Parts: sequence; structure tokens; C-alpha cells
Amino acid sequence: RARSALERSDVALLVIDANEGVIEQDLHVGGLIEDYFKSVVIVVNKWDLVEKDDKTMSKMEKDIRSKFQFFSYAPIVFLSAKEKTRLNPLFDAIDQAYSNYIKDIKTSVLNEVMHEATLKHPPAIFNHGRANFTYVTQSGIKPPTFQLFVNHPDYVHFSYERYLQNAFRESIDFTGTPIKFVLRKKVSDDI
Repeated sequence: RARSALERSDVALLVIDANEGVIEQDLHVGGLIEDYFKSVVIVVNKWDLVEKDDKTMSKMEKDIRSKFQFFSYAPIVFLSAKEKTRLNPLFDAIDQAYSNYIKDIKTSVLNEVMHEATLKHPPAIFNHGRANFTYVTQSGIKPPTFQLFVNHPDYVHFSYERYLQNAFRESIDFTGTPIKFVLRKKVSDDI
């Protein structure tokens, strides 16, 4: 059921019961959301039933972040659906996630971000060579997908690709949405 709902969705709500915390099923559903590259808002429901002090929310958020490290970009909203409390932040988070899911970025902005990132932290030698990125373009939305042109995609270590994704996230608001990179071999212009 979760799979068919995800196939039809743009923004997934990962609902966690505040009384139970993160359970195995939540991790499974989170993995599906990641696999389908859907925007996500993490919803902590039944917040009204939890005994709280001044650190309860931050402790719960820290626990969620540690268990869903792959959703570092996802907003977390605490609410009570039954009591209809704190619903406006949920709707705001959904709107933001969807806006970012369909976001179209100018090529010049993308290339500036990539240039700055590679200057700040140049790629290391990997697979007997050093990656040289030439340019980046956006090739799609839902999720935002970017073609990164590089001399040899095999020279790009997965950790450097993750570094570039983080650099893009620092410069461009992608709250609530995954981004996808496709490494493409730059074809020489030589005749």
C-alpha cells in the first residue's frame, strides 16, 4: 500500500507516533521514500500526549535525525492531528517541500556553486585520476536532477559527490526534497 501511494505522491509525510518514537516500520517506510526520491516532511504526531520539559522536543528531533541520517534535509513538524494543534507549520512545510521539489535553477547559478565548491575543496585522486568538472545543468524536477559533466565519472569518489550535494544544499534551498546527481563524461570538443 505504501509503495502505490508513494508512486502517486509528490510529498510524502513520514508520520512517527510521539509515544513510540521511531520504530522499525518507520525506518522501512523512510527507506521507500528515499528509494522513490520523493520530497518528505517528518511528522511527529500525538505530541499532545507526551510529557514534556524544555528538552523533550530537541531530544526527539536528535533521535529522529540520528535514525534518518539520509533525511537531513527533511523538516520535522510536531503536532496533534486529533487536537488539531500545530497544523499550520505542517502545511507550510508541505508547501516548501513541494516548491523545492519542482524548483528550476539557472545554469549560471549551478555552475557558480560547483565552481566555488571545487575551488574550496578540489577532488582528490581516485581510480588513478583526478576529476575535472566542466559544467552542470539541471535536467529535471521531481526531484531536482543535475547533470555534472566531468572528464571521467570513474574518478569521482562517492564521498566527493556527497560533498557537492551538501555544497548545493548550502547555497540553494532544497529543504524537504532530495536532489539527484548524474555524472556524465564530458565529450571533447576536439575534431
